[in-house]
Amino acid sequence: MTQERSDSPLGRALRKARREAGLTQGALAVTSGCSPRSVWQAERGQGHVEVFLRLASVLGQQVTGRSLPPGQHLGDRLAALRQRFGASVREVAARAGVSPNTVAAIERGELGHVAAIERVAGALGAGLTLAPAGQAPAFFAAAALSSAYEAWATPPDLLDRLYDALGGPFDLDPCSPGPLRSRVRAAWHFTEADDGLVHPWQGQVFMNPPYGRGIGAWTAKARQEAEAGRAEFVIGLVPARTDTRWWHADVAGHSQVWLLRGRLAFGDGAAPAPFPSALVLWSGAPAVSEVMSKAFPDAQHVPSARVAVTRRAA
Repeated sequence: MTQERSDSPLGRALRKARREAGLTQGALAVTSGCSPRSVWQAERGQGHVEVFLRLASVLGQQVTGRSLPPGQHLGDRLAALRQRFGASVREVAARAGVSPNTVAAIERGELGHVAAIERVAGALGAGLTLAPAGQAPAFFAAAALSSAYEAWATPPDLLDRLYDALGGPFDLDPCSPGPLRSRVRAAWHFTEADDGLVHPWQGQVFMNPPYGRGIGAWTAKARQEAEAGRAEFVIGLVPARTDTRWWHADVAGHSQVWLLRGRLAFGDGAAPAPFPSALVLWSGAPAVSEVMSKAFPDAQHVPSARVAVTRRAA
């Protein structure tokens, strides 16, 4: 049976676990008591969740996800996460593109199909994946480097200053943990499942990108979308790491920068971050730069080379 590429994170995780165990689809089918077609479907994110869970268990794996509270079963944990955000079943169903009855059934433990539960989890920003039974998933170990993780969520007061300066919310948040979890007020949210790096950005964009090694992909994307004119402008909240390759490739000379004074208190605001931060503006009319400077008068403004040349010529 030909293996097609899966767009399902759970399906990809199951296939990876099977291969790491040195099993073929047929061998896993025999070991788990499932049909070979059931294994094939599960690795594409299809079929019933109960079958998927049986296959995962045989491989010594468990389904888990970002910020999922404890619970009796996966549906119970998703229900607890929904309630934590104060969202209704109907709201989650609309975000996930499924019926309210489907969400209610999942929360009761009638888990249904893999595709549906991934959609519901995605609407809540849960990011379902597999991890060895009894262990946290690998991405938790690096969660502090991701802006989607609650510990690095954008400080609300910074966002409020931007809303006031720009006259309202943004058009797009391309690095969102999910519309129900994001602190960023925007018309559109790209989550990890959407992959904002592969879609065009439009309008007025705010991004708080992952802070790990992949941050350069996001700064490059911001610069490209702004310079191509697809985005009216992009404002990025990034670590002020002026010694890095991505800073020199996409920030220095290509954008305007406001080096923020002190250390921001991300997440719950209990403690300052261990690094300084900067707001970066790619493109944007001169009026945007002016309101940014007024909104952050205590920040050090570093204009781009092109802005500096224009001002000298004037």
